[in-house]
Amino acid sequence: MDHWLRIGRMCRTAVAIVAISASAVGAAEQENAIVKEEFLVQGRDQGVKLFVREKRLSNLPKIVKENVLLFVHGLPGPGSVIFDVGVPGYSWLEYVAERGFDAFTVDIRGFGRSTRPPEMKESPDQNLPLVRADQVMRDIDVAVDYIRSKRKVDKVNIIGHSIGASWSALYATLHPEKVNKLVMYGAIYGKNSTFVSTFGDPTNPDRPYLEMGAYRYLPRKGILDQWDGWIKPEFQDEWRDKEVIDAWISTLLSSDPTAKQRSPESIQVPNGPYIDWHEIHAGRSLFDPARIKAPTMIVRGSAEELMSNEAAEELLQKLTSAPSKRRLDIGDSTHYAILEKNRLLLYRGVQNFLEE
Repeated sequence: MDHWLRIGRMCRTAVAIVAISASAVGAAEQENAIVKEEFLVQGRDQGVKLFVREKRLSNLPKIVKENVLLFVHGLPGPGSVIFDVGVPGYSWLEYVAERGFDAFTVDIRGFGRSTRPPEMKESPDQNLPLVRADQVMRDIDVAVDYIRSKRKVDKVNIIGHSIGASWSALYATLHPEKVNKLVMYGAIYGKNSTFVSTFGDPTNPDRPYLEMGAYRYLPRKGILDQWDGWIKPEFQDEWRDKEVIDAWISTLLSSDPTAKQRSPESIQVPNGPYIDWHEIHAGRSLFDPARIKAPTMIVRGSAEELMSNEAAEELLQKLTSAPSKRRLDIGDSTHYAILEKNRLLLYRGVQNFLEE
């Protein structure tokens, strides 16, 4: 009882900032209308509020307890952008909502509409990299407890992308009693010398480059260059739709209220996740796969470079405590399969796993 009273009090601190989207109101009488709610939830740390978005069918008679889901973003984030792209057929949040799931996503502090650490207003070289895994664990836990209280469930399904998948796996080892199923999509896992040198100390790459500063700026070109590099030029139009690229980038830039203050326009991204990224690829994983006790799915695109095929197989074999485990491989896709033309293979494969 004390437990539910505690998270019930936390739930009441949430401020609903948009009750129902205008489009949902207009379609409320339609059989498959989707309701969108958005909240600012009080974080564990003083002054931190987290932006949470929820989408579900308006006519659900009852939400099945196994059908409550949280999406956790990675870089460059935030979750409210990448999981809910405003192009028809490209919102994973709406895809699962249309199938009877109550879908939530959270913006980790420093991203999107969640609180930005005050250090992000200072020069980047005045502070160490911001938003490391320990702070992320507190943010995910706030979102999970808020959802558990709101929906009166004990466990939540979690889908993590990129470093968000690695964070989600760590969270599952720390709070196994709160995780129903875990999906690690495009996780960062296994040794990788390329990214060790990218984010390591120039004089000793095995050491993380803490001097990189508190945050960085990513312009459109910087965001797209790496993605472009993962697809052979002759396949880029075949794998991706320019309209989707433009919509995602535009919404991503709009998620940062300071983006237009710079030329070229750019988003401000905390550097802490890059340090976590370095540590993983240097062989110091954030989590022990053997401690994950939830049914787990590993998802990897055919052109994924942040987790090799061998690393994915190693991770699968090390899930020794998971009651069930699956691997899903998406052909002709990259780390950003969610934004590519083969995304439905991702959506459907994960949906089948969640509904098992």
